[in-house]
Amino acid sequence: MNQASTPRGRQLWLVPAEGRAGSHLVAEVAVKGPTARLHSYAVPEALKDIVRPGASLVVPFGRGQTRATGLCVRVTERPWDHSLRPVWSAQPGVPWLTGSLIELGLWVSEYYVCPPWKAFSVILPTAVRKPRVRTIRYVRVTGVHPTRPLTPKQSALLAAIGSRPRPCPEVLREARVSRSTLEALCKMGVLECQRQVEAVPESGIDLHRRSGSCPEDAFDLTTHQRQAYERIAAALDCPDPFRAFLLWGVPGSGKTEVYVRLMRAVISRGRQAILLVPEIALTTQLVERLSRRFDRVAVLHGQLPTRLRAETLAAVAEGRAEVVIGTRTAVFAPCPRLGLIIVDEEQESSFKNLAAPFYHARDVAVKRGQLERVPVVLGSATPSLESWYNAQHRRHYELVRMPERVPGAVPPAVHLVSATDDRPGCGGLISPQLRERIEQTLAGGGQAILLHNRRGYATYLRCRRCGLMLDCQRCGTHLVYHQAEQVLKCHRCGGRADRPARCLDDTCGGPLDRTGLAIQRLEQELRETFPQARWLRLDRDTMRRREDYQAALDGFESGQADILLGTQMVAKGLDFPGVRLVGVIDADAGLSLPDLRAAERVFQLLVQVVGRAGRRSGGSVALIQTAGPPTLVIRHALRMDYESFASEELKFRRQFFCPPIARMARLVLADPRPGRARQEAERLAEGLRARAGRVHAGLRVDPAEPCVVRQVRGMLRYQVMVRGPRGASLQDLVSQTLHDRTLLPRVRRFTIDVDPVDLL
Repeated sequence: MNQASTPRGRQLWLVPAEGRAGSHLVAEVAVKGPTARLHSYAVPEALKDIVRPGASLVVPFGRGQTRATGLCVRVTERPWDHSLRPVWSAQPGVPWLTGSLIELGLWVSEYYVCPPWKAFSVILPTAVRKPRVRTIRYVRVTGVHPTRPLTPKQSALLAAIGSRPRPCPEVLREARVSRSTLEALCKMGVLECQRQVEAVPESGIDLHRRSGSCPEDAFDLTTHQRQAYERIAAALDCPDPFRAFLLWGVPGSGKTEVYVRLMRAVISRGRQAILLVPEIALTTQLVERLSRRFDRVAVLHGQLPTRLRAETLAAVAEGRAEVVIGTRTAVFAPCPRLGLIIVDEEQESSFKNLAAPFYHARDVAVKRGQLERVPVVLGSATPSLESWYNAQHRRHYELVRMPERVPGAVPPAVHLVSATDDRPGCGGLISPQLRERIEQTLAGGGQAILLHNRRGYATYLRCRRCGLMLDCQRCGTHLVYHQAEQVLKCHRCGGRADRPARCLDDTCGGPLDRTGLAIQRLEQELRETFPQARWLRLDRDTMRRREDYQAALDGFESGQADILLGTQMVAKGLDFPGVRLVGVIDADAGLSLPDLRAAERVFQLLVQVVGRAGRRSGGSVALIQTAGPPTLVIRHALRMDYESFASEELKFRRQFFCPPIARMARLVLADPRPGRARQEAERLAEGLRARAGRVHAGLRVDPAEPCVVRQVRGMLRYQVMVRGPRGASLQDLVSQTLHDRTLLPRVRRFTIDVDPVDLL
């Protein structure tokens, strides 16, 4: 590490003489500290060869010139008329922080209202910012004549060194002498040793490589696949290829094959492609299949070991990977010849980062496509309402339809059954109809997927006698029971109601039960009902590592299990040809979640999981089991009617001024002191409301209110929601909470989430 000594008393050399404009190398630095902007520092002469974009710096920060680390974002030589504090020290960092990645990082910082350091820490993780270093001792010949005759070993050592500095261990091995010989020559002044700090060279990573030809290469595209491919591929040769294509294809329509053909078209032009998937489970299955179709595939996800992640990023930056597959962080992959970005299952909430910076990989992908002038494909059978709305109203979005399954893939027969059945044998989570279908499937040698997406915190009230669930009178969704306050709330429109003592149906009057049976209860019931069946459970409790996903998926695909039991991850893009039955337990339970997107997520989940059946020829069945009468959302899902669902849901969003009609930011305040979070949230809401009109007339600030999850890790949580029309700069108002000290909340933890997807 090189270091320039900069005592405060010797900084006057930075001040230009009166009447003359000074010119100097200036580094713009993202400082790790409480700052929302880049800071400028002078680059000393001794560091000019090291300080470049991507370098890790040590700089003075704040009035007290506290030692702080930072990331060099830009280096320019420009005139200046005031003193700049110098960079104290520098490490080389990475050479591949390109201009487009810098612009992307600055956009993430501005759009999601987070410090630049936070944004660039995602682009350059710690393993990359601080590469492994080693100290090497070099020896060189000084030219001083020896004071006495040299021994044969000393002469051999001088001959091995030659005319340029060389590492000590290397020359000692080559001359076959000991360290004492080296030390003797150093004492005579004939040799001189110096220590240098160098980055440890990467060992190189073995990319996933094609194992040979595969049957998929010979497949002929269907009419709709070919039309989709040709429409998107035409953009690759346009003067400005950037377009955001929403590829809307029903489950089983062959979107993955369209992705493969598009990536091959990009590679044939000498470019690279990025494929984003929402879950590591999908990464595992896609890597196995795509590695048979491409020569060099790199994989990036959050569970990679630190060193392997750094080596993979280096391989991508060197252009050694044709295709990059990964979860949300792969959107920042440093591809030097990027030609295409694909976001598969773009509607998935796991593309949203739930810690600062609260970026959404889908939206970052679209922005990166705009900056690098490459097309972006957003693929889904159930698009997010944001993407659907954009495809209808924004000029750089384009809708591409694939309305039919590939030949041989027959949609399953979908049936609705009720869990509230009075017949003998009913009373558990599995209805008699579903139990009978499971028996028939197992007897016929088929496989079954059972989904039970219960979340422990989301309880609701249901009549024990008639099954009636308490709904909001304003928007029709289930009311959520809050035990601490003993009230019912609707978190879609904000409605509240007291908890009734009995069923609201006057003809029933039965007792109300808090319902919340989870997936472990279903597992127990399966053990008791089908003791001979082989089953696997796929949820976050059992799948802790990537290897766990791989083993479970491989085992089910190879027929080692008869039943795959899981939460929502079993619905996401998996392709198992032996599945003849899909069962969904408590399909309407998700409607009671405290989330404005509850209806959208239930619809998406049902359509996706039903799509896991009927992937190959042969009859298949999907049973949707509900606790109450089917809602409009369930009926749309049974018909796979996305357009009708989207039309109805957008009417609701427009009525309550919610995304995608409006834009939203969520400000969360948390503090362990009683009353502090509430008081500061109320003060913040009042301050923002007073300033909103000066920023944009359409901005609205909701009153401060408790978060749905009121306490986390001993801290009480309150939130302030800011809404505005799509044309308004929501960030201009929200960012004032960081720049204006009178607005900055005095709480232990304060977070800003622009475009939130989690409202808990």
